Amino acid sequence: METHKTAPDDSADYYGSGIKHKRVKFMETIEKCTEALIQAIQESKEYVRFCQVRDAVRMEPGLRQEINDFRRHVFAVQNAQEPLDMYGEQERLCRDYEEFRKNALVHEFLESELRVCRILQRIMADVAGAVDLDEQEVI
Repeated sequence: METHKTAPDDSADYYGSGIKHKRVKFMETIEKCTEALIQAIQESKEYVRFCQVRDAVRMEPGLRQEINDFRRHVFAVQNAQEPLDMYGEQERLCRDYEEFRKNALVHEFLESELRVCRILQRIMADVAGAVDLDEQEVI
């Protein structure tokens, strides 16, 4: 006799309860709202400006690589596993990249990137704060 195996997330409506239809409608709503949120972000003045500056950076040979090196360095400091003197590391970053950051295009790129990242952070914080997953019981 053949056994029928289904995926754990099988939403088939075997008993005619209408749950599958409701789940599909719910996901359609979520997807539409997600698409609208993405469109709103892409049309925001912050994201439009970021794209303009990003494209200008791409036109400067080597500049994108220098910016990415700086971003990697900042990321490494911010996410270091071993304890760091954050004040000292911040001073060293500022000193090491002082001339680099004086470039108006570099400055504008980093500022516009930061503005977009803050928008995304606010959105994620708002969603995470509104969806109660009882994570406090796990911690």
